[in-house]
Amino acid sequence: MRLRLAGQTPSRVVNGGRIALFAVLAGHAFVPAYAGTDPQEQQGSVQTVEVAASASENQRRDANVARLVVGREQLLQFGDTSLSDVLKRQPGVSVVGNELRLRGLGNGYTQILLNGDPVAPGFTIDSLSPELIERVEILRSQTADSSAQGIAGSINIVLRKGIHSAQKNGKAGITESGGHWSPQASLELADKFDNGLSYSLNLAVIRSHSGAEPVTSERINDAAGNPAILRAFHEHYQFDTDKISVAPRLVWALPAGDQLAWQNWLDYSRSHMAGANTETTLQGSSSDYPQNDYRFAADILSWRSDLSWMHRFNAGMKLDTRLGGQYNQRNSDYYFDGFPAGISTPFIRNVVSDAIDQNLISSGKLLYRLNELHSLAFGWDGGLIRRSEQRLQYDRNVPDNPAGSAGFLDENYRADVRRLALFAQDEWEFSPRWQAYMGLRWEGLRTVITGRTITETQTRSSVFSPVFQTLWKLPGTEKDQLRFAISRTYKAPETRNLVPRRYTVNNDNNPNNSDFQGNPHLLPELAWGVDVAYEYYFSAQAMFSLAAFLRRIQNVTTYTLFQQDGIWITTPDNRGRAQVYGLEMDSRFPLIFWFSQAPAIDVRINAARNWSRLDSVPGPDNRLNNQVPLTANLGLDYRRSETHTLGMNFNLQTAGRVQGSAVLSTYKSVSRTLDWYSLWKLRKGTQIRLSVSNALHQPVISGQTYFDPETQASMQRTTRTPGQSSVKLVWEQAL
Repeated sequence: MRLRLAGQTPSRVVNGGRIALFAVLAGHAFVPAYAGTDPQEQQGSVQTVEVAASASENQRRDANVARLVVGREQLLQFGDTSLSDVLKRQPGVSVVGNELRLRGLGNGYTQILLNGDPVAPGFTIDSLSPELIERVEILRSQTADSSAQGIAGSINIVLRKGIHSAQKNGKAGITESGGHWSPQASLELADKFDNGLSYSLNLAVIRSHSGAEPVTSERINDAAGNPAILRAFHEHYQFDTDKISVAPRLVWALPAGDQLAWQNWLDYSRSHMAGANTETTLQGSSSDYPQNDYRFAADILSWRSDLSWMHRFNAGMKLDTRLGGQYNQRNSDYYFDGFPAGISTPFIRNVVSDAIDQNLISSGKLLYRLNELHSLAFGWDGGLIRRSEQRLQYDRNVPDNPAGSAGFLDENYRADVRRLALFAQDEWEFSPRWQAYMGLRWEGLRTVITGRTITETQTRSSVFSPVFQTLWKLPGTEKDQLRFAISRTYKAPETRNLVPRRYTVNNDNNPNNSDFQGNPHLLPELAWGVDVAYEYYFSAQAMFSLAAFLRRIQNVTTYTLFQQDGIWITTPDNRGRAQVYGLEMDSRFPLIFWFSQAPAIDVRINAARNWSRLDSVPGPDNRLNNQVPLTANLGLDYRRSETHTLGMNFNLQTAGRVQGSAVLSTYKSVSRTLDWYSLWKLRKGTQIRLSVSNALHQPVISGQTYFDPETQASMQRTTRTPGQSSVKLVWEQAL
C-alpha cells in the first residue's frame, strides 16, 4: 500500500501542500505554536497498519457525533504500562499527575467511563493496564445515552472484547528507571467454538519500583517584603507495587441473532512506600517536626462484572440491556514519626483506613430503526453507589500535652448515591450530505451521608440535558465537512468534598499546606456548551481538523481558606460563574504527500489552546481549576523495512501561574516529554520492542503563594522534583 502511494499523481502531492498550508495557518491560532501527535501504527506489517488506521479514520469521519477512537495498536505502540502515558499523546488530552483532562480541565470536569458507565469513586485510571483495553473513545460533546457529567468531555475505556479467531500471545519485559528495575508479563488467549461460544482472557502482572528526591523551599516575608523565615525540606522516598490484572470475557451467540456476554475485570495491587524528610532552617524558626519519616502500605482490590444481553425483535428493533457491579476496597496503614527540634522523643501518628466503594449498575437501550437513514432510541441508566470508610487515628506524645499522652480518633462515614437517568435520541440522515443527532436526557441524583462524628446530610439534584449534533458534508467535495454541537452538562460534587470531615496534614500547617474539610451543602455545577469543527480528509491515512469550543458554567466550585483555632483549613463552596473556550487542531499524513521521494514516515501533529475566566476571582490568571493552557504533540513513525519500525513523540504541556482565590495562587512549570520506540519483527509471531520514556528527564517545579491583604505578609512554597527517564525492553511472542 505504501508503494501505491509513491505512484500517486502530482495532484495528490498538491493535496499534501494543502496539509502543509492548513498546518501553518492553524499554528498561528496557538501561541506559542507547538504541535504534536500520536503515532497510530501497529507492531506488525505495513499492510496491517494501513487497514487499522483507515478503520479508525472512517469511524471518526462518518459518525454523526464527534468521537475520536484510539485503537489497540496505538495503545500498545510505545509499550506503556499506564493508560495516562498513552492518552497524553492524543489530541486535546493533558495529564496532571495521573489525572486525564480534556479542555485542560480535571477534578471531575472530564468524565471517565468504563464500558460506557461512570467509574466508581475509588477508581484510578492507571489501575488498568493497556494490555486489557480494546479501545478508548474520546467524546468532545455530550450524547443522550451516556451520563451528562462531562462538562469538558468524556473518555470511555472499552475493555477487551471477544475475538473471532484463536489467539495465543505472550509478552515479557523489564523497565529500568532511576536505578530501579521493574519486570512485567502479560498473556492473551482467545478462541471461538462451533456452538457459538467464544472467550477471551487477558492477564497482566507488573512489579514496579520507583523513587524520587523532591526538594521544597519555603519563604515567609514580613510586611516590608523581607524574609522572616527561610526553610528547605529535603525528601527521599521509595515506592514499590506488585499488581496483577485479569479480564476474562465469555460471549454466547444465541438463536435468532441474540447475544449474551459476560465481561469481568479483576485487579489486585499491594504497595509499600517509605520516606524521610529533613529540614534545614536557614533563617527564623523551624517547623514542628524538622526531622520526620513515614511508612505507608496499601492493599487495593478492584473488581467489575457486566452481564449484557442483546435481543432482536425484528429486522428494525433491537434491545440492549446490561446489569453490572463494581467493587473497590482499599486497606491502608500509615505511620508517621516527627521529631521536634532539640527533642529525642518523637511524635507518633498511626492511621489505619479501610475504604469500600460498591456500585450496582443497570442500563438498557431500545433501538427502533425506521429505515436505513432514520432511527430512534429510548432507554434508562441507573445505579446505586455506596462508599463507606472507617478511619482510626492513634497519636502518641501529642504536642502541647503532657509527655507520654496519647490521642485517639475513630471516624467512619457512609455515602449512598442513587442515580437514575431516562433518555431519548433521534438519529437521522436527511441526505448523503447532512446528518443530525438529537437527544434529551433527564438525570437525577440523591445523596445521603451518615457517620459517627457528622450529622446526616441529604442532597437532591436533577438536570435536563438536551443535545443536538449535526454533520454537514460541504457540496462539491467528498473531503470537507463541518460539525456543530450544543448540549447541557453538569458536574456533581465529589463524595469526598461533601463529607464534613477533617483531613489533616502531619507537619507545617500553613496557608500553603492546610487541612481539608468537605462541605455537605455543595451544589452541582451546570454548563451549556457549543462545539464547532471543520474536518478535511485527504485519504484514509491523511486528515486535518480545526475545532473550537465554548462552555458557560454556573455554581462553580471554588475553595475557601480560613483559620480556626490557629489551624489553616480549606473547604469547597459554590461561588460565581466561569467561561471556558479554546481551539484544537489535529492533523496526520504520510510524508510522501509533501515529497514524492520521501521515506515511509507518517506524521502526527495536534495542539489544543485553552482559556478560561472565573468571575469570582480577581485576575489576572484567574483560570478555572488550574486549567492547562496549551497541550501539543509531534510524532513520527518511520518504517525502515518490513521488519523494523521506529518512532518518537514529543509532548508539550504548559502551566504557569493560576490565581485560585483572592489570597492564593499556584504555579507549575512547563512539561516537555520525549518518548521513542523501536520495534523489530524477528520472524512471524515474534517481536522485540525497545522504548524510552521521558528521555529529556526534565524536572517538575510547582509552587503556591499566599498573600495576606491586611498584614501585607506573604508565604511562598516551591517544590522541585527531578525528572527520571525509563528504558523498557519487551519480548512479544505468538504462542
